[in-house]
This record gives sequence, C-alpha cells and structure tokens, in this order.
Amino acid sequence: MKAIIRSISALAMLAFSAPAMAGGVNVYDDGDSKLKLGGKVFSDITSFKQTNSTGATTKETLGARVERAYLTAKYSFNSDWMMRITTDVNLDPNLNKKNNNIFLKYAYLEGKLYGDAAVLRIGQSHTPWIDYEQGLWKHRYFSKVMIDTNGYDASSDLGIGLKGKLFDGMAKYFVTYTNGAGYSHPAVTGKTMDIDSRFSLYPVKGMTVDFQYRDGYKGTKRVPTNLAEKKSTLYQIMTTYGSGSDYRVGANYTNNRVKTTATATSVKEKAYAIWGWSKISNGFGVFGRYELTKDNAASVTKTNRFAGGVEYSPVKHVTLALGIDKATTKLAGVTSKKTTRFGLWTQTKF
Repeated sequence: MKAIIRSISALAMLAFSAPAMAGGVNVYDDGDSKLKLGGKVFSDITSFKQTNSTGATTKETLGARVERAYLTAKYSFNSDWMMRITTDVNLDPNLNKKNNNIFLKYAYLEGKLYGDAAVLRIGQSHTPWIDYEQGLWKHRYFSKVMIDTNGYDASSDLGIGLKGKLFDGMAKYFVTYTNGAGYSHPAVTGKTMDIDSRFSLYPVKGMTVDFQYRDGYKGTKRVPTNLAEKKSTLYQIMTTYGSGSDYRVGANYTNNRVKTTATATSVKEKAYAIWGWSKISNGFGVFGRYELTKDNAASVTKTNRFAGGVEYSPVKHVTLALGIDKATTKLAGVTSKKTTRFGLWTQTKF
C-alpha cells in the first residue's frame, strides 16, 4: 500500500510540474505517443439526519468527507490505440467504511477496429450507461445518477466491449460482456457473464434519446449452486434536451426485475427521474433532480427523493455548491425512514 501511495504521489508531482492542457496535463508527447494525467476530487461539509417511522432520530452527523479522489493516466500509442488506468480513493465497504482504500476503477486497452464505427475495449472499463448519463447530468460530485444510486448497475466492470458512432454521429452504441459484479468486487466471477448495452439517437441538435438493456446474474450464478443466485434484468429509456454548457433537462424511466432462483420469486422495481441544470451568469448556476422508486413486493416499498442546489465556479475546474438532498421511504404506505443532508459540496480537477 505504501508503494502504491508513493507511486501516485510521484505521478501527481509530475502532473503539477507539467504544462496544463484541456482535460488533464500532457507529461509526454513525441508526436504519435502521448501520456496525459488528470485528477478529480469530490468533497463536502454536510449535516446528515435520519429518522424512523416514529419520527425518532436514528442517526445524526456533522462533518467533512472526501467522497472520491481519482487519478487518471492515459497513454496513446497512436491515433487509433490507447490505454487508461484510473485509481479511485474512497471508503472501503469491507472495512465497514471506516477507512479509505485505493481501488482500481479503470484499466483497459482501447483500439479502433473500423474507425469510429467500431471501437474495442478490453479490461476493466466503463459500463455503457452511468458515465454517459453523468456526462449529461454534470453534477456527479453532488449526486449519482438514479441507476447508480439504486444499485441497478455498476459504473465499471471487467470484460470486453464494443462501441461506436453511426450515420455521421446521429446514432451511437456501446455493448459490453462483463463479469457482472462491478469493479468493487473484481474477484467475483460466476458461471456466466452479463450483457449491458446502450443505444443513443440524436434526432435534432441538443436532443438525446437513449435506451439501455442489461441482463445477467451479477456473478451470483456459480458451481456449486449458490443459494443467493439472482438474475437481474434492467430496461431504461431517457430523453434529454439542452444547449452545450448552458443548460440541460432530462427524464428517465427504468424497470428493474430481480428473480431469486432458489425461491422462483421475483421483485420488480420501477423508477422515474426528472432532472435539470442551468448556468445563470458570473459563474453561478442551479441544478436539481427528483426521483421516485416503487417495487411490487408484498409490502410495497416506495421512495421519493429530491436533491438540488446552487453552484458557483470561481475559477475553471473548481466548483462549489450549496445544496440539500432529502429522501422519504414508505413501507406498505407507512413512512419508515426519512433522510436529509445539506451543506457545501465541492469538485476540483485538473
């Protein structure tokens, strides 16, 4: 671990001593081959409160967090082939989230097989949807997108993928075949692998229409038989409209079905989201999202969530936001939990 930290520190020192470039800093360039480093940190100082069905407070905290810290190295062999490594520093769930640990978020080889129409990825890479929607939402430092929050999909997984642009960029696709358990469980493999896919259409300037299909066992189908074996099938549709970096609004509908093999029972969750953001002037902007999730279990669970705020960017690559994130969960029509978090969120990157 100390060796890893020393290596990351050395890379960071090298990055800050190099000339800044868009999307990171170039530390090596000989014409064809290029090495670029980038970093990003999400942090906050917030107050959090949770109450139960009787209104009694079950948890209350006030403090600062570094929620994520990423360091990325991208090496281009030429204009067609490249590799990427990204480390992710966050709280380790295997340590009851008491200590930070360094995880491998991305480590993949990418190459163009047929121009931009067919691009191959092998290794630990983005899944087709989450990073794409985050790029439209633009406020990951404040809130994850809905399928990430609800645990329907992982943002990174191990396997192989193919993506591309078609019809002069009017359509895009990204299909992956992965282990299914996500990058936080890299050692979990099963008898089968999972399919995840996204198909995007751009009918008019500023508009996106996107479809997702995901199917698999998320590493739970094993030999000998795993009593916890579950098959998950996810469908999603999203449409958004916006203008560059000025504003964007979007709406999502998801249908996630989980079938437990041992009991032959299944639970279906339907979830909806409406979100948007807009720049105002002088570095200020507003953003917000509303989400509703409801399942069809015997005791129906229903969660309403609102998150939003005001942001300010005093300088390029630095963003500050004052916001609030409130959620109410009802079980069989009775409020079982309420959570509220408010305070200051920040994003810094190079």
